[in-house]
Amino acid sequence: MLAFSPAAERMFGFKAEDIIGENVSLLMPSPLAEKHDSFLQKYLLTGQKNIIGIGREVTARKKNGTLFPVELSVGVITRHGTHLFTGFLRDLTAHRISENQIAELQSELIQLARHSAMGELATTLAHELNQPLTAIANYTLVTRKLVADLGTNQQTKALLDLLDKSAQQAQRAGEIIRSIRTFVKHHETRFRWENLEDAVREAVKIATIGTGNRPIDVQINKPGPVPDICMDRIQIQQVVANLVRNAVDAVSAQDTERIIRIDITRHGTRSVIVRVLDNGPGLAVDVEKTLFEPFNTSKTDGVGVGLAISKTIITSHNGDIRGRNRQAGGAEFYFILPIDSKAEDVSS
Repeated sequence: MLAFSPAAERMFGFKAEDIIGENVSLLMPSPLAEKHDSFLQKYLLTGQKNIIGIGREVTARKKNGTLFPVELSVGVITRHGTHLFTGFLRDLTAHRISENQIAELQSELIQLARHSAMGELATTLAHELNQPLTAIANYTLVTRKLVADLGTNQQTKALLDLLDKSAQQAQRAGEIIRSIRTFVKHHETRFRWENLEDAVREAVKIATIGTGNRPIDVQINKPGPVPDICMDRIQIQQVVANLVRNAVDAVSAQDTERIIRIDITRHGTRSVIVRVLDNGPGLAVDVEKTLFEPFNTSKTDGVGVGLAISKTIITSHNGDIRGRNRQAGGAEFYFILPIDSKAEDVSS
């Protein structure tokens, strides 16, 4: 090398005085570095151009060994039988990072679109299923009345008991479907005075749907009285459901007892705290540091927006949300809400 510009010094980390006179292959990764001289010799003998006059993307090597992408253009000047080669390089590292981020964002947006479509599908299914379930419940009650008119022998009593259970299960299914419809449908933010315990219990029911084949001990504790909260009920239920669903995923793979505990208690004089604790494997250190950042997830099929959305919701309520590992094992997520959403007393 006969010259090395200040820009090249910054790009590669070499000082000009240290690298002038060295083979340019010092800036190339293996195996290109070892082949460079033969490529150059081939050009000098045959005049056949490989990259001369043609811009292309290649990998370069810094002084510390770090490899990075560059756009390379090579020009040649022949004077008095001597060939002088000039290389112009543009560092593409930032461009590559930006491209990767855009690709990841597009992928996540596609996932979000799928989840949105699933939400619409859930609403439609809930509407369609609600009518036949109501009909089942009504038919069951009518049948019960007809059976009751037959008499009160042992078989009739057993049949009435089964019909009662059928009606109860149909009503329970209807309640679950109504909860899902309310939960997934779009709504305007509405702050009202609500019973926090009732809202939490409804959200837990939704979050634990489909866990029947994975027995999980879900405990809801409210040691003392908790006042009504000025909040958007649906949004807070969305936060609770997300935290509980994460806990369900955390404990599901365990062969041991699966326990999730939700505590609802006063927090100071003007706020309340809701804790979701599990006995799962806990949070990985790298995940724990970025829990509430968008598109950050440890799940192979996760989108990574649940906790970010939860933080946005709690922040809009002038509250605070945190997550951490428990000393006893497992993870703990909790959020603090002021009793009046216009208040700002969420001190810990």
